[in-house]
Amino acid sequence: MSPARIAIAFVAVVLALPVSIVAAQVNPYRVQQRYKEAQKGKSINEWTKKLNDPDPAERLEAVKSLGESGQPEAVEYLIQATGDPDDGVKIKALDYLGKLRATDATQVLVQKLFLRDTQPQVKQRILVTLGRMGDAKASAPISEFLSRDDDLTMCATAIFSLGEIGDAATVAKLDAFRERSTNPHLQQLAGEAVQKIKLRLAPSSVAVTVPALVDEDHPTKAQQQPGR
Repeated sequence: MSPARIAIAFVAVVLALPVSIVAAQVNPYRVQQRYKEAQKGKSINEWTKKLNDPDPAERLEAVKSLGESGQPEAVEYLIQATGDPDDGVKIKALDYLGKLRATDATQVLVQKLFLRDTQPQVKQRILVTLGRMGDAKASAPISEFLSRDDDLTMCATAIFSLGEIGDAATVAKLDAFRERSTNPHLQQLAGEAVQKIKLRLAPSSVAVTVPALVDEDHPTKAQQQPGR
């Protein structure tokens, strides 16, 4: 190879080195991730401001954005949105709390469940949300609610919620409800909820005893004993 070609090849290698080094040091995915994180933080601030917008459609859009953000700090504002004057905004906030399994909302939702001015459709959605969240602390209040309410749809939803939570302490209460209820549909639902809870509490696998393989060269003491 001529000296000129060697020189050209050397220059090409030298010029390529910084590119490789930079490519190794800068991770495009991480840069994009940091940008998205910064944008989410900025967006959350913008969305929370919209929760006070006089237009229910804007507040609903803010709740959707907060729920889809997946950010832990969004939960606080979704809980706040459950007190919105518009039922559509309330219900959407409840749906996202259930989807996110935001157990920080349990106490607030239980309180709303027992308020007289909470609309029936909102109470029903609260029960569904508590069931999806799966917080055992909600089991006792829901059981109490079930014993007080006589609405067929509301009782059915409460039973469903208890089955979803799966707290062992509610099995006896569901059995008692099934015995005193005169509605076949509710009796069936209570029985199914009990079975669901018991199945969830049962061991995930059953131990199976497999006879040990006989090692003829090194038998165990039990195998050496006559009659065995």
